[in-house]
Amino acid sequence: MLKSFKTETMKKKLLMTAALALVCSVMVQAQIFTIGPKAGISSTRVNLKDHAERFDEGDAAYSYHVGAFARINILGFYVQPEAYFNSVKGEYISRNTIGDDETFEINKNKIDVPILFGYKIGPLRLNLGPVASFNLDAEIDKDAPIDEYKNAVFAYQAGLGLDISKLTVDLRYEGNFSNQATLGNNEGEVRINQVMLSLGLKLL
Repeated sequence: MLKSFKTETMKKKLLMTAALALVCSVMVQAQIFTIGPKAGISSTRVNLKDHAERFDEGDAAYSYHVGAFARINILGFYVQPEAYFNSVKGEYISRNTIGDDETFEINKNKIDVPILFGYKIGPLRLNLGPVASFNLDAEIDKDAPIDEYKNAVFAYQAGLGLDISKLTVDLRYEGNFSNQATLGNNEGEVRINQVMLSLGLKLL
């Protein structure tokens, strides 16, 4: 009796494993599911919202990001969750009463987790979605008017993508729903906007 029960249990496990393998195989063949690494460069600009006259925005700075993506395709639509390390650089300007301008740099590392919703038109993709951004560290000049950055903020991304065989190319804009930090004594909000160009490789 016990031997028969174990045999039946083993058969069920084998059937479930075979069914799961078959489903995964069909998903891969139909290109329903895709996963792979990605990396790229970013042009970052510090945006000052409601800032006092003594502050101004600086030039854009370049940095990099590296991580991974997954994609689930359904009838032309897709969902693409990602996670990557994002090294961010930027600058802003503080003006004083004697006319001297002082430029402060922003150097921070964060983990970005976007969830993009998109539509495919042939090899071209359109996408839009929210981003959870987690601050890892931030170098702040001791004389800078920024005290500290928030540990986590929510942002959004929107852009275009192109699939060329196993390669994926994405060009996106990332903006913020809220400020990343505050200038001085509530003299303005600091937001970080990025234009991101990335290259990915489909492993499946």
